[in-house]
This record gives sequence, C-alpha cells and structure tokens, in this order.
Amino acid sequence: MLARNITSLQHPLVKRWVSLRLERGYREENQRLLITGKNQIEELADEIEIHSLITLSPSKIPAKEHFVVDEPILKKITGLHAPDGFAAEVSLPKPSNLSGKKYLLVLDQISDPGNLGALLRTAYALKWEGVILTPNTVDLFNDKALRASKGAAFRLPYALLDQTEILSLKEFHIYTADTKGEEVGACAFKAPLLLILSHESKGPASWPGSTKITIPMQKMAESLNVAASGAILLYLIRNPS
Repeated sequence: MLARNITSLQHPLVKRWVSLRLERGYREENQRLLITGKNQIEELADEIEIHSLITLSPSKIPAKEHFVVDEPILKKITGLHAPDGFAAEVSLPKPSNLSGKKYLLVLDQISDPGNLGALLRTAYALKWEGVILTPNTVDLFNDKALRASKGAAFRLPYALLDQTEILSLKEFHIYTADTKGEEVGACAFKAPLLLILSHESKGPASWPGSTKITIPMQKMAESLNVAASGAILLYLIRNPS
C-alpha cells in the first residue's frame, strides 16, 4: 500500500476527519468515525476494516488508504496535544438486536464521555452482553468516550432505546443503582436482567417495577463516581458470593 502525503491543514480530508471527530450528525450521516492511538488501531485492524490510516510515518497496519501527515495536521485531526502518531477512519458500528441476552447495562442520561467509556470497558471485561443508551446520554462514539472505552465500543453490542421501550422488555428484571436502595450483597439477582446507571449528579429517574440497589459505604463518605460504583455493581452482579 503506497502512502499519500497530506501537507495542508486546509486539505478536504483533514476537514472531513475533524468533522468526524467533533460532529455526531456528520458521523451518522457518513456512517464513519475517527479513532486514535496505535494500540487501539492495531487491535481493531484484526476485527474491522480500516478505511483510511493516518500516520506520521509509513506503517504496515492494513488499510484501504494510507495517508502520511505532519504533527500539526495530526494534532488538528485528533484534537490531542501529543498524539502518538496514529489515527484512522473506520465504519460506524450499527445498533444491535439485544434479544436473547441475559446481562445488559443501561446507561441513562450519562453526561460525561470519560465515564461512559470507562463503563463500557468494564462491562466488556466482566462479560456483560450489551449496553442500552437512553436519549440524552452522551454519544457512544464521542472521541473521549472512544478513547476511554479502549475498544469496547466496537466489541460490546449496543441499542438506543427510550424508557418506554426499555420497560416494554418484559422478560427482564430491572435493577437501578440508587443510594436509597437495598444493599447489593443482600439482593438475589434474577437473570435476564438490566442494570440501570444514571446521570452523575441528577441521580436515577423513576423506573416503575425496578428494584433499587446500593453499595454500602461509610456514613460520612460522599457517593462514588458513576464509573467507580458501576464497576463494583457490574462485578458483584456477575460474580455473586
């Protein structure tokens, strides 16, 4: 594969890649997204097609097209102060049918992309089978969420559903993380199940028919970050004592 050089910050492809990184609507319209980082790109190259590989020097990572750019251009494309030399354009993963799954994570109005990405990474590592995102949850393919997920955004099946659609999944037992809930260690979880993690500061919405669960903590301790509390619940539910 012969690499082509791009030397202008105003090159149409540079503008395209910046738009893929910054604009959800542009990603969805083009069904493409931008990923960054050598390790992530090398790992995903074995699983998905790389449409465009963008690097500071020639690379042997397989891709349909390969472009070599200088550091200022790569900084503009990635939005990073110190990119590691690699970016790529890939297809936007499509939503999945999650029927038949037994352990699904629901992210309800999560606003921080770092938290979302960390939760995806944890859910995938702990063998959860998919994730549902409600309206007003940060974009799954936000560049910060992608980096935090460490590839899990491509490997964990996902669906976009609102509360009405989620509650219509009658086969699932629903558990909501709530500081006023039953202690997680005392709860007998029944699969198939949904675990709902909610907005970082607003807390959970009302989910009719759900069981509220909580993590026991010191009385004077503040509530845990959603990524931290989510990791604990994701582990305990899948690994009951």
